[in-house]
Amino acid sequence: MVPRRPLFFIAFAWMLGILLGREVSPWVSSLHIWLIVLGLLILASILYLFQYTQWPSAVLLLLTALGALVYSQARIPVEQLYPLLENLKSVRGIVVSYPDHRPERSSFVLQPPRWPGRLQIFYYHPNGEYELIDYGDELEIEARFEIPWEFEDFNYREYLLNRNIWGIGSLWSARQIQQKATHRGDVIWDWGYQTRRQIFELIDRSVSPAASGLLKGLLFGERAYLSEEVEASFRDAGVMHVLAVSGLNLGILLGLFWGTLRSFRFSVSQIYVSLIPLVFAYLLLVGFEVSLVRASLMFAFVTVGWVMAERSWILKDWIDPLQGLCAAALVICIWTPQALFDVSFQLSFAATAGIIMAVELALPLIQEQGERLRVRWNVASSLPKRVSFRLAELTVAFVLVSLAAQLAVAPILAYQFHRIYLGALLANLVVVPLATIALWLGVLVLIAATIFLDPVAVALGSIESAILISLMELARFFAQLPGAYVVIDRATQLASLVIMPLVLNLSTLLGIQLALSRMTPRNYFA
Repeated sequence: MVPRRPLFFIAFAWMLGILLGREVSPWVSSLHIWLIVLGLLILASILYLFQYTQWPSAVLLLLTALGALVYSQARIPVEQLYPLLENLKSVRGIVVSYPDHRPERSSFVLQPPRWPGRLQIFYYHPNGEYELIDYGDELEIEARFEIPWEFEDFNYREYLLNRNIWGIGSLWSARQIQQKATHRGDVIWDWGYQTRRQIFELIDRSVSPAASGLLKGLLFGERAYLSEEVEASFRDAGVMHVLAVSGLNLGILLGLFWGTLRSFRFSVSQIYVSLIPLVFAYLLLVGFEVSLVRASLMFAFVTVGWVMAERSWILKDWIDPLQGLCAAALVICIWTPQALFDVSFQLSFAATAGIIMAVELALPLIQEQGERLRVRWNVASSLPKRVSFRLAELTVAFVLVSLAAQLAVAPILAYQFHRIYLGALLANLVVVPLATIALWLGVLVLIAATIFLDPVAVALGSIESAILISLMELARFFAQLPGAYVVIDRATQLASLVIMPLVLNLSTLLGIQLALSRMTPRNYFA
C-alpha cells in the first residue's frame, strides 16, 4: 500500500507561499494578502460545506496564501532600517547568540530593543586587548555600522537577512564596549552556554591542543578553534558536513546512547522517550542550528509515532520518515519563514530527502539481490562468510546513503558555492566512520573527566587525540587529490542546475515522480 503523505502537500504549499511572498512583497502590501487569504478561506469553506471534490485544492491555495502572509509579516523593513546605519555611532542591546571567540576576532549577534531584527557585531582584537563577552550580556558599544557586504561568489547580505540580521558593526578596542548588565538572555539558553563553556574546558584538559579544536567542531560545530588550513581541508575534501552538527552528528551520538540503553533491556519506546531530553540538551549546547533543529524535530515526530503505535493508537506503517521531514520543514518555516532561503536549511533537507528516497526505493532492491547472493554463495555455512557478507551489506548501504545525500545537494552546492565535490564519496567512506569513532570516544572522555576519573580520561584522551589528528591528516589527503572538487563559474551554473539533477540524481527524481504519481488529490487529507 502506498503511504499517504498529506504533510508533503501542506509543506509544499506553505513553502511555495513563502517563495511567492518574497517575490511580491516589494509591490503588494500585507493588506492585499490578507484579503486574498480571507477570500480563499471563504471559498474553501463553501466547497467543503457543499462537498465539492475541489475543496482540498482550495485549502492548499489557502495555505499558499498564508505562507506568503507570514513571510510578509516577518520580513524586516530594510528600506527603513538601512538609512539609519549611515549616522549610527553607538547602540545598546543584548547578546542573543553564543559568541564566537577566535584568536584575533570575536563575533556575536546583538538584539537592540528599539528596532526589529538584529545586528552582527565583529570585535577585532589582534593586539591582545580583549573584553570577554558572554551570551546574555547587555552591552553599549561604539562601532562603525554599515550595510552587510556582498561578495562576488556569495551574497552575505541575503545570508544575514535570512537570519533576521540587517546591519553589521565593527570595533577594534575594549574601550568601545561598556557592559551594562549580565544574564539578560533566556535562562535556558544561558544554561546551555555556560555548560558548553565547561565542556570546552574539559576538552582542553583531556585532549591535546592540536586535536581539541577538532573535537569541539565535531561535537558542537564550533569552528573558531580550527585553523584555516584544517577548515579548508574538510571543505575541499567534501566532508565539511561532519563539522556542521547536522543529523549525522546527532545520529552518531544517539547511536551510542541507543546501544547503551538497549544493553540494559530498554524497550524501543522507552529508549525513544529517554533520548528526548538528551536531544533537547544537545540543541541548547549547540545553539539551535537549522540542520540540528530539523533532525531533532524528525526524531521527536518518530518518537511520538512509535509510542502511539506501540499502544495500538496508530499503525506502525504510518510512521513515515518523509512525513516527519515534511513536518519538520513546516514547523521551521512557520516559526521562521526566511529559513527557507538559508543555505543550511536547503542542504539539510535536500540531503535528508535524498537519503529517504534512496532507502525507500533503492535499498529494498539491493536487499532482495543480497538475499539471492546469500543463498547462492551459501553464506550461512561458515562464520567468515557471514562476517564478510555482513560487512559488505553495511558498506553497500553506507555507499547508497552517502551517494544519495551528495547527489541531492550537488545542485545546491553548485549554485551557492560554485563547487561540485567529485571525491566526496571516497572521502566519506573513510572520514565518516573515523569521525564516528572520534565522537563516541570523545563522549567517553568527557564522561570520565566529569566523574573525576582522571587516569581514565587521560588514557582515553591520548587515544582520542591520535584519532583526531589522523582525521585531520585524512581530510588533508583527500582535499589534495586531483579532481577532489570542480569549480563552477557563473556561465555554467545554469547548466549544472538543469543537468546535474537529471544526470547525477536521476534515480531519486524518478523515485519522487513515481511516488507522487500514485498520490491522487483525494488522498491529500485522508
